[in-house]
Amino acid sequence: MDVLFLDAPYAGAVELCTETLTYLQKKKYRAVGLYASVQFCNNLDTVKKQLQQNGITIVTSRPDRTHVSSQLLGCDLFHGSLQLPVTELAKIDCYLYIGDGKFHPLALAYRQKDSPQSKEIVCDDPLRRKCTVMTGKDIEKILQKYKSSLMKFLSSQKVGVLVTIKPGQEQLTPAVQLEKTFPDKKFYYFVDNTISFDQLENFPFIDVWVNTACPRIGMDDQEQFRKGVINLNEALQAEKLLAQESILTTS
Repeated sequence: MDVLFLDAPYAGAVELCTETLTYLQKKKYRAVGLYASVQFCNNLDTVKKQLQQNGITIVTSRPDRTHVSSQLLGCDLFHGSLQLPVTELAKIDCYLYIGDGKFHPLALAYRQKDSPQSKEIVCDDPLRRKCTVMTGKDIEKILQKYKSSLMKFLSSQKVGVLVTIKPGQEQLTPAVQLEKTFPDKKFYYFVDNTISFDQLENFPFIDVWVNTACPRIGMDDQEQFRKGVINLNEALQAEKLLAQESILTTS
């Protein structure tokens, strides 16, 4: 079946509310990393003008797997996917997200999980005309559980690997790299179109799970995995992540 995906841009005005501008001024932020969900990212001219009028520099990019500048994908959790040079990243005082909901801005928090110092995410909702702020503390509990799952993965012998056949998410070939990286472990591959959490208990011999589908499953759905779950990228470098000092290392 052929599938056609179309953008659905927001038809209303997109501009920063007074609360957002006041907060940026109060914090004395001079440079922001500007990103938005797809329905708002093509209508950011007024937002950019407001920032410039307040002496705030705009840093943005076209992230990996997007088709327009400033578009943010909620399923992409890797900091390098923003496609920002190190020199540009260093300029950013905070991130400014334009859009509604928490799914997309949380991705910016997750992207910083391996950074020694995370930056605030100031969220401006054009629909509700409201400002909210996210920090590393918003994902602290999730990262604590994730760290426990990383430690469990290293000590486990029987690992269940979840693989989806959905286009753009299927990663069976990269998942096989686990066998080369951890030759002493036994890996069992579970392939399906949709990951059904209620079916996981049918395999009690599995010690821990590795998710190769959307990485948000490995983060947001920790509670669905009684034996713990980590994403493929972190599994392949589990020892390195546990050894380094970062937001991943919580008290």
